[in-house]
This record gives sequence, C-alpha cells and structure tokens, in this order.
Amino acid sequence: MRVGCLTAVLSVQTFAASDDVVPKLLLSGSDAAAVEKAPEPARISSVFGTQPLKEYKLPFEDQYPTGPFERLDKKLFLFISKCGEVFFVRHNEAMELVKPGKSLAKYIPGSETSADESSSKQLVYCRELSGVKDSLLVGKTLYVAYTAWDEASNGVRLAVSEFEVDIENSEVSFNREIYISRPAIKEPILGHQVGGKLALGENERTLYLSIGDFSKPDRVQDKTTSLGKVVRVDLQRLNAEVYASGFRSPSGGLYFDRESNELWLTDHGPRGGDEINLVKRGKNYGWPVVSYGTIYERDGMSGYYGNKFNSHEGHEKPMMTFVPSIGIGPLVKYPSSGRNDFWDNDLFVAGMGNTTLYRVRKEGTTLVYAEPVLSGYRIRAIQIDQNGTFYLKTDHNQLLISEQE
Repeated sequence: MRVGCLTAVLSVQTFAASDDVVPKLLLSGSDAAAVEKAPEPARISSVFGTQPLKEYKLPFEDQYPTGPFERLDKKLFLFISKCGEVFFVRHNEAMELVKPGKSLAKYIPGSETSADESSSKQLVYCRELSGVKDSLLVGKTLYVAYTAWDEASNGVRLAVSEFEVDIENSEVSFNREIYISRPAIKEPILGHQVGGKLALGENERTLYLSIGDFSKPDRVQDKTTSLGKVVRVDLQRLNAEVYASGFRSPSGGLYFDRESNELWLTDHGPRGGDEINLVKRGKNYGWPVVSYGTIYERDGMSGYYGNKFNSHEGHEKPMMTFVPSIGIGPLVKYPSSGRNDFWDNDLFVAGMGNTTLYRVRKEGTTLVYAEPVLSGYRIRAIQIDQNGTFYLKTDHNQLLISEQE
C-alpha cells in the first residue's frame, strides 16, 4: 500500500486566515510573534491520505487568465503566457528563468531585400480574456491552442498550431497550423468562453479540442459552426470531425484516458450547472437548450434557452454537476502507479472560482463524490506524473509541486 499518513481532514486551509479566532490584542511578546509566523504549509489533504506541497514563485509575470505549462524533464519547464510569450524555466532551489521570453510567431519569407530575409507575424490575439488557452507536448512537438484574429473576416477564431521545441537552445519554432474554428466571430466576445482545451487521443495521430460558444449561444446548435463542439483532429491528414456538441464554455479541462478509452471534459455552466462530462461520439450535451443552472441577469430570457432550467431533458446528461458553480477548471486522473492506492484512477478537478481542489471518486464511469482536498489557490493547470507527483499552476504566478513524506 503506497499511502502516506492518514488524516480525517476534509479540506485544508492553505494560508492562515486573517480572521482566525485568536485576537492579537490578547497576546504579547513571543506569543504574538508566533501568530505572525509563516502560514501552515500547503498540502493536499484527503480522508485517504495527504501530500505536502512546496510553493514556487514563477520568475515572470502573466496576465489573467494565465497560460499553460509543460514539463520538459525533471528540472526544466516550459511556460506560455496568456499573450503567447514562451519562457523556459529551470527548477533548482527556486524557479530560474533560462532566457527572456519570446512570443509565438509564424515566420514568413521576406521579399524586400533578399530571399533569405524573413519577417514574423505574431500569432496570438491577446485582448481582455482572449489569448493562449492550452498546450500539449508530445515528444518534442508542442501543440498550442489560442485565439487568432482573422483580418479578412474582421473576427476572432480559435486556432491550434504545431511547434517544434529545441530544448538545447530553449527555442520554439512554428511548424504548421493544425485547426481553425469557424466562423470568425466579431467582437464583442467573452474570451474565456472560447474553450481551447487539448487532449491527445487513443493514438499519437489523434487530437481532441474543445470549443466554446464565444458568448454566442444561439450558434451552438447550428451544425455549420464549430461553436460549442468537441472536435477530433487527425494529425496526419489534418481532417477534423465534430465529435460531440452542446457545450457552453469547455475551457477548464479535457482529458483522454487511454486505459479506459474515455474522454472527460469540464464545462462552465451559466449561473450554477458547472459540469463534468463523459464525452461520447455523436452526443449532444444540450447547451443552450437545457442546463442544470440558470441564466445570469445579463443574459435575459432569450428564446434559445428553451426554458428548461434545472434539466437535461432530451440531451446527454453530465456525470456530475456543481450547483452553485465552482468556476470549474482543469481535471486529470490520478495514476494507478501513484503512491496512494486509495486515489487510484480518481479524478482531481479544480474549482477556480472557489479556489478549491477536489478529489472526485470514480468507480467505473460513475462519479461518486467530490472531496475538497486543497483550498486557497486558483489553479489554472494540473499535471500528475506516473509516480503521483502533483504540479499545480495558479493564476497568481505560482507553481506548486508535491513532495513525498
């Protein structure tokens, strides 16, 4: 049994609360100094085991909503900012920047002076909540999903491009465009509702991509658009098919489980109704016709909702719903080879809105319960390696790494 020390704590306070019950005025001298000391160390704390976390400050500043990261080896990381700057960071005692960040760009052969001269075009449309949405590293190939500006159509699209990673020289170079959503959507949009999560599928040739409604819900059930869909991309032929539909804002997490051949996705509902979905080919998950949540006041009572709140009648149901919404974020599976047998094959899901990490008990395809195991961090990206080590990136430029007790 690979479990660490057991505890009966359901959730953990990551930071010492400023309104803890002991008033400072009642303390003096060394007692008062003790209260002022460092907060409790962070740890993932479950009924079925704990893992302490070490918090690292990243050596660059990112904007909200922050970008993804990749592990290149045990000590080297690649971070991509919201606006597309790439940072190589080495993990020693602290996080150290290897070289200044360089923006994702497509190099176009120049013709003004010589055939060898080239110019570059910045790829990422970074405005308000738009920008880089996810990355996926496969060997030395990096896939990045980001919002792009279509000058011809004067609108925003979600694009996925392929890059080559040169670890030795800390460089990322553009290879080709993999996918672009349709149609281009004119501003104003809500950039955090464009989706953009990536998952490698059943083989190295298959990529899954989630696409949100761009805050245009009336276009989701239109089969001629990419909006509100999960698409399956053949990386060899660059063919794409709509795999499933009916999503609102699948911008939290997308995970393909090769052991069970299951595709899991989190979707931000409206007011209430955050979902964890088991995505099945050809199924319609109902947005905006149905939702277990209800509308925000800003949405009004537009006809496309179908007045079926608190319901998924006639459409595929989520495997778990959070009411009220938790601002659902990334999800990953804990590996069966990890250090804690009790967590084997469970899902870990972040609530970004309520700054809580949950362990979701999974039995087959049934999600039994959601146990809060960490609080106080707005977690934007999660990775768990095969040994059960957690890597948690926050929207406050932190990386948390779990340590073995």
